[in-house]
Amino acid sequence: MDIAYRPAKPEDLAEAERVVQESANALRVRHGRQPRPVPPSTAFPKFCLAQDPSGLWVAEDGDAIVGFGFSWMGEKFWFLSQLFVRPERQAKGIGQALLSKALMQAKRIGAANRALITPAYNTASTGLYLKNGLYPREPLYRIAAQAHAVAQHPADTGYDITPIAPWPESGDWPDGEWIGRIDQELLGFGRDLHHQFLLAGFAAHDFAAHALRIEHAGRAAGYAYISAQGHVGPLAIAPDADAKAVVTTALRYALESGAKQVSMIVPGRAEIVMQTALALGFRIEEPYVLMAWRPFGNWCNYLPGAPGFM
Repeated sequence: MDIAYRPAKPEDLAEAERVVQESANALRVRHGRQPRPVPPSTAFPKFCLAQDPSGLWVAEDGDAIVGFGFSWMGEKFWFLSQLFVRPERQAKGIGQALLSKALMQAKRIGAANRALITPAYNTASTGLYLKNGLYPREPLYRIAAQAHAVAQHPADTGYDITPIAPWPESGDWPDGEWIGRIDQELLGFGRDLHHQFLLAGFAAHDFAAHALRIEHAGRAAGYAYISAQGHVGPLAIAPDADAKAVVTTALRYALESGAKQVSMIVPGRAEIVMQTALALGFRIEEPYVLMAWRPFGNWCNYLPGAPGFM
């Protein structure tokens, strides 16, 4: 087997995401889960490729892409978004080779931490990450509920919602200061590139449809992105805010959008958020695990948007 590894190009991404779909579906079916009917969107990897191409790699056998590795950086924080190999090519060293290529991005920039999110039942990949110094730090659970069931428990929290301003083509972003402060307090690094992706039209219909500032008595209590499909996240709760009120307010808006189902990814440590959601009829759909080089983050107050996006 003569495998070549090279930086990804824009024209590779559609086929690379089909590799992701094929590999992820094989894993899901093996564990009794339903396969995903379509490949993941190329919007976010395309955006990251334009920002820093050093984090995206493909493995090729001849003209066929057989593996894809994709990582992004936020200041000095490195995150592995996707690492997938076609099922029939797994356990042959391709995953390790792609991971090593992606990790060069972390070494070049001098990353202070490295992390990823993977399905908790993905034991083969978990073993690979352990060998590369990434350790389980936090359980995460994708939970969901039918919108009509959640709507039977309305609650007036006293918290208000205002739209977050779009990312400007030039000049200052008016919401940047307070959002950046919350990101630093909860995660330890800024996420301007991710907010730019979600707020400047790059995401289109595949990601968030609405970006919300949640506030109480005129002060920012957090932010939430809510997709047209009713998924809430990323959701950040300011350290001094009422977590139950913030998540209930975000869910109320998600219900108003008309989605048939609402969902979130909740860390195991976020007891108040989990208790609130379970009381509203949410149930666990998928378990994940956050793995990292070093512990980080306030996981009582931050809900990732998606495993590869965090």
